[in-house]
Amino acid sequence: MRTALKIGLLSVLVLLLAANVFGGGQAKEDKVKLVYLSKWNVGEVTQEIVNDAIEGWMADNPTVEVERLWSGRDVNAKLMAMIQGGNAPDFYDEDPNLVEESLGKAGLALDLTPYLKSVNAHNSSKKVIDTFSKGFFEPWTFRGEINTLPIQQYLTVFWYDKTLAREWGITRTPDTWPQFLDTCAKIKNAGLAPIVMDGGINFYNMYYFSHLADRIEGMNALLGAIYDKSGASWNKPGFLQAQRYVKELRDKDYFIDGFEGYQFPAGQIDWVQRKGAFLLIHTYMPIEVEPSKPDDFVFGSFPFPSVPGGKGSQYDITSQVGGVAILKSTKDPDLAFDMLKRLVSMESQTRMAQEALNVPTIVGPKLPDI
Repeated sequence: MRTALKIGLLSVLVLLLAANVFGGGQAKEDKVKLVYLSKWNVGEVTQEIVNDAIEGWMADNPTVEVERLWSGRDVNAKLMAMIQGGNAPDFYDEDPNLVEESLGKAGLALDLTPYLKSVNAHNSSKKVIDTFSKGFFEPWTFRGEINTLPIQQYLTVFWYDKTLAREWGITRTPDTWPQFLDTCAKIKNAGLAPIVMDGGINFYNMYYFSHLADRIEGMNALLGAIYDKSGASWNKPGFLQAQRYVKELRDKDYFIDGFEGYQFPAGQIDWVQRKGAFLLIHTYMPIEVEPSKPDDFVFGSFPFPSVPGGKGSQYDITSQVGGVAILKSTKDPDLAFDMLKRLVSMESQTRMAQEALNVPTIVGPKLPDI
């Protein structure tokens, strides 16, 4: 009887030992898992900043694993496939307007407003929303809800090379449309293309018309016309005038030869290699062309010029943001937001400014020196 009891106890001890030795897999399975679906590709500067922020958060939360799916610019197709397959991600990294179209209108995005107002920012006594400037979220509020946390911000400006400008004797950038045309004429006469544009990108082609329309008819006039179901807004004379100004640029051959056939990023590479003077594009461009620029190339920029007599100002600057949404289907929204707020910490936003050369979304980080 004692022998049988000993054997029985020994068997129990062996089983317990085996559980301890081989039970690591079970512990790993019990780890909370979040899935981050992103538009960034591995190796892009922003991808590295986001990845480091997530790694830092996981180090502080060892019971959580964040799976990262770096899906590139076709991320929306990946999102739809995951939702239809019943394995929706917890996070979706995209432009707030695209988030609204993909998730918000369908009621699939978590309203972040309560979290923004009640949760402290990372390593701060301020609420997350108070680290942003007043009114920052207004353009990205839909149906009274904020479904995307902006983590990067881009402005649309004209870029030029300060080194070349000195060689041309240009000491002041143009403030008005007539001044811009005069500068283009001077550059063309010097034998250089005044304007470079990646014609293969459809929305880049629109920027001259859209900016001129808003300079003439007022900020967001074009957006208002697009959403005017009656179509009456298109009768405003400024839209026709804007198109005439764009035609003038074409008629005077101010765009670089062959721009219509450029495949991105051919245009901006030609620009940074000094085959043209001006490039109208977002503030994320410098980081994209940095490896191709000459050593003495010095980035300079100025806002799209005003139009005399127009309702818009030169300093009505178009801003776009990239952000991250949390899907309603996430099993732990509190945990998900705790991770998400790490992307708008002072550390992450400082890196967005200094390394990715973005305009930070929160107040405080130093702007990049370009």
